[in-house]
Amino acid sequence: MVTLYQTEWCPFSSAVREVLTELGIDFVARQVEPWPEQRDGLRERSGGDATPVLETEDGRLFHGTRAIFGYLQDEEPWQHAEAHRRRFLDHREARQTDAPRRLVEYFKLEPGPEPAEEPTVVNVPEASRYELRDGERMIGEAAYHRRDGRIALIHTEVDEALEGRGLGSTLVATALDDARREGLEVVPLCPFVEAFIERNPEYQDLVATDYRER
Repeated sequence: MVTLYQTEWCPFSSAVREVLTELGIDFVARQVEPWPEQRDGLRERSGGDATPVLETEDGRLFHGTRAIFGYLQDEEPWQHAEAHRRRFLDHREARQTDAPRRLVEYFKLEPGPEPAEEPTVVNVPEASRYELRDGERMIGEAAYHRRDGRIALIHTEVDEALEGRGLGSTLVATALDDARREGLEVVPLCPFVEAFIERNPEYQDLVATDYRER
């Protein structure tokens, strides 16, 4: 199988992953050390310490996006290429926000205690998110990105100890009600938001036309 030596934070690695996806090419992602001077294994394998590096099934090595794309340009895309490119463009707002870092932080969190009072939802525009609060403690969020009369709802998260109580739905409903009041089109990038709108068709008219008709 094709192997990609890469790092998740590297934009060049990200671009190669997207092209491989659009071509329908399965690949193994090999993580490398964060700093070039630490990458003895990559140097031994490929002769260099920069990412990305693509190793083909027959052992050929291509260094950097220019060489990798040159190798891939003659490959025929699979039938889902156009839809994947559209989804890639749809999620542009998510890639431009701090949502990935916050998701990584959630990975480290331990479930919190029971709420001391009825949780409330507060819009925090400077942080581009709706916060679910137990007093002063944030116990959930709905992250968004606003641009050109649209609000892209990127991610919804609730404290693990409080899941199953409808608090995520409360967060999303508040965001959607605000969007209607402000005349914003909604781009539901978050799967939870998309499912919520499907369950509550009174919000479907808010979804941006080009996204709804994808």
